[in-house]
Amino acid sequence: MRKYITIVLLLLTVITFAQSDTKSQKNVLIIVSSYGKDNGDTRPGFEFEEFVDAYNIFRANNLEVTVASPKGGKVVADKFDATNEKNSAFLSNRNTSSILKQTEATADVDAANFDAIYIIGGKGAMFDIPYDASLQDIILNLYDRENTVLSSVCHGSSAFVNVKHKNKYILDNERITGFSNAEEHIFKSKWINEFPFFLEDALKSRGAIYHKTSFMLENVVISGKFITGQNPASTKVSAEAVVNALGVKPVQRAITKQEVTLTFIKNFINSQLGVNALQKDSNADSYNYKLIATYGFILIQNAKDNKERLEKGVGLITFSKPYFFNENFQLLVAKTQLKLQKTKHAKITLEELLEKDLLKEEAITLLIGITKS
Repeated sequence: MRKYITIVLLLLTVITFAQSDTKSQKNVLIIVSSYGKDNGDTRPGFEFEEFVDAYNIFRANNLEVTVASPKGGKVVADKFDATNEKNSAFLSNRNTSSILKQTEATADVDAANFDAIYIIGGKGAMFDIPYDASLQDIILNLYDRENTVLSSVCHGSSAFVNVKHKNKYILDNERITGFSNAEEHIFKSKWINEFPFFLEDALKSRGAIYHKTSFMLENVVISGKFITGQNPASTKVSAEAVVNALGVKPVQRAITKQEVTLTFIKNFINSQLGVNALQKDSNADSYNYKLIATYGFILIQNAKDNKERLEKGVGLITFSKPYFFNENFQLLVAKTQLKLQKTKHAKITLEELLEKDLLKEEAITLLIGITKS
């Protein structure tokens, strides 16, 4: 009898511990758009890599994750690289491969079961996420409860635009970010003219204090219950901020070369470091130099007459040149140097193109112009 009582007590202890452990585990609801069709060709969908990054971080930190969408069932992402290591791993894992084929409908979600919501971006989010009444109810439920988190990345911030609490927008006077107008115009998609609104404008119209950084660089803003990321590059950091806000210390993870590269670009753009200081320490394995040069190229193209941005763009392309040389980038550098009245530098850049027998006609024309002036 005594042996039987001991076994019962042990079982009760195990059950109690299991219940306590389950109760202490935090639950996150990830929301993705239902709008996508034909891999984003017919209708835009959600960003697959944003989803995978957020999902992986939540699970790595032992958070329970449920995925929902406005309509439920199978959801469609915009085109993505299925051969990418993290994407391939998600799709080939039997525990995760079916998740996006059977999402829960927001109308069926019991918001009381969740400690946080994380809304994934992508162009599709602009068309259904802001108008889903059930999603708004879920957001309000978390908004009203203590120790909860309202989070999003990129266009996912659109979920908060139409949500009111006691006749006042919940975004009023909150510091918020999301895909910026500048990013919309730089990476202009075919859907831009069909958007019901531009996200940056809508956030501001609801009283939000909008924060942004330069295009496609990590930017995470925390304000009360809100944790928002500006763009895809902000996904991992914003997801980790959610983990931290739920009282869980994020586990260490490997930092990719792309993340290191984007951090370098951000620090340089924000004048926190100079190219010359790093030049002697850099090597072919330090950064993704093609990405740095491309960023500089796009920065120049969209700088208009902003002298600082023109100089930053030239600096990034020049920094990358020993490891990534592109004649079209160098021609743009020369033209920009002339615009900045740095004639000697432009001449050196053009002469290098001639030495390499690249874009000779364009280079000679510019050099003749320099000689005549």
